[in-house]
Amino acid sequence: MQLLFDIVIPVFILMVLGGLCRLSGLMEESGAAALNRFVYYIAVPALMFTSTATVDIESVLQWNFIAVYLGGSVVAIIIALFGWRKMQLSSPLDWTVIALNSAWANTVYMGIPIFYFIFGERGALPVIIATLSSNLLFILMMALMSELQNSEGRVLAKLKMLLLQGVLKNPVMMAPLLGMLVSVSGVTLPPMILTPMQMLAPSAAPVALFALGISLSGLEVRSGNFELIWLTLVKLVLHPLATFGFAVLFNLEPFWGASAVVLAALPTGAMVFVLAQQYNTRVALTSATILVTTLVSLITLALLLPLMKQWGG
Repeated sequence: MQLLFDIVIPVFILMVLGGLCRLSGLMEESGAAALNRFVYYIAVPALMFTSTATVDIESVLQWNFIAVYLGGSVVAIIIALFGWRKMQLSSPLDWTVIALNSAWANTVYMGIPIFYFIFGERGALPVIIATLSSNLLFILMMALMSELQNSEGRVLAKLKMLLLQGVLKNPVMMAPLLGMLVSVSGVTLPPMILTPMQMLAPSAAPVALFALGISLSGLEVRSGNFELIWLTLVKLVLHPLATFGFAVLFNLEPFWGASAVVLAALPTGAMVFVLAQQYNTRVALTSATILVTTLVSLITLALLLPLMKQWGG
């Protein structure tokens, strides 16, 4: 219960504050967009870079952790697609957006703050690893389904180009990769470069939550009851349960096992809405799923976090 008041409720207070600032007009649309760009292009990359550049590369390459987290995600996707008849899924992109709603967790905007508050500085590593591995998988999946649906030929060549662009143009992906490169090379960065990033890194957690609240204030629930309830159940309950099963099966160390379960229990990520809009597929459902899973996660995380903090130390 103490963790509820110390971490979960403060996390949501920052989100609510962001939403209220947007709804009251205190934060204009242009200001909200600028704040989101600051989080995405500056604060979070600074945190991810400093977290990987200053650690041994073997600490980042946690293959069992990656297998557990992605394994839980795959199981969540399979379960979610069991409801394909009621959701009237037809095209490959239709299936893919539903899959992403059920398994793509909000690791950046919610994972970073929660892990920072629970585990301190070491909490950044699980978030970085999960973000890198899941983003690569899901970007590739979305690109593949798009090409299969359009089927204009040369699918593999287009997939390579899309995946490369998805990495090179994504600061959240590039920052930890560059940090790992620095770690492997053994280069010691001068304070003139490292210190500004270390100053920016702590701002990622609170500003990300505030920006997320601003973004959520513009979303609406306009979807059918079954789809919304089913995806919320899969994302917030079945996804972490499946991940916990894999963590026990792989006998993960407590810290990494607890981290994988908490990451799986996070609500649907805002990036799914971006992709749904880009491909004009299930936009209303995705908007509703992000909003509802975020709100309901106040309850599920309040129940889960004390257990995982005790398990993971």
